[in-house]
Amino acid sequence: MNKFRVTKQTLLILVLMFATALPASAQLFFSFVFDPTNYANAVLRYEQLQQQFTQLVMTYQQITAQYQLMTRQAQQLPRDLVGRYHTLSKPWQLFKAEHTYDTTTPWIESANTGEDTLSAYAKATQKLLEYGSLSDLPSDQASRTRTHYDRLQLPDAAIVHSLSAVGSLRNQEPSVEDSLRNLEEDAFDRDSSMNTQVGVLNKINAANVTSARLAKDTNKLLVSLLEQQLLDATDRREAAVQAVDAHIAFLSDAPPLFAQTTAQTTEALTTFRIP
Repeated sequence: MNKFRVTKQTLLILVLMFATALPASAQLFFSFVFDPTNYANAVLRYEQLQQQFTQLVMTYQQITAQYQLMTRQAQQLPRDLVGRYHTLSKPWQLFKAEHTYDTTTPWIESANTGEDTLSAYAKATQKLLEYGSLSDLPSDQASRTRTHYDRLQLPDAAIVHSLSAVGSLRNQEPSVEDSLRNLEEDAFDRDSSMNTQVGVLNKINAANVTSARLAKDTNKLLVSLLEQQLLDATDRREAAVQAVDAHIAFLSDAPPLFAQTTAQTTEALTTFRIP
């Protein structure tokens, strides 16, 4: 009896010690406890996971759309670009003219090369002589003569400048034509390595640079034409000024001269007697 009682007490002590040593999860197995804080955190975490999933789906759709767009942009035209868009270019013709007495040969060479234009112009035109001293002329007439003489030298400079511009453009035309032909071949090339994004941008940049250079050459010709128009306008202005100055001089100088002539004529007629 004492032996059984001691064994029962020992067993009860062991059970209590075992229950005390169990972890919290094991204790919950025997008794469930509801924690609202943990439940709220779990719901919040679930909502966050749901939002992340939705964002992943949207990101996937965007990447898919971008990939499809890039695929469409990488596709080339399904036609023969050279046969469809190639155009023939007519090169500049060399300037040619008859030169029986060989006086315009330098002009022709300058018109094709843009070199030695001043010498070529001088050999192909009549030389402008010099007056020398204008001290024997009245001051106003001498001033007009000097102005008119120097005005004749302005067209010479404009013509020489235009001749140089035209000759330089004609001389550079073969290299420009080669560059345009290479650009055209690269633009119509169906090789994938020539149609990458960087490659297309390079061809666009080359076309822009070529266009800018051609525009610059066009501006040179326009400037030459403008110089000629300015000189023509100046000539018309000089002619109009000379006409107005002549009319002013006539109005200021003619009446006294006519009065003198009329007075002498009247006196001669009134004093005339038949012998």
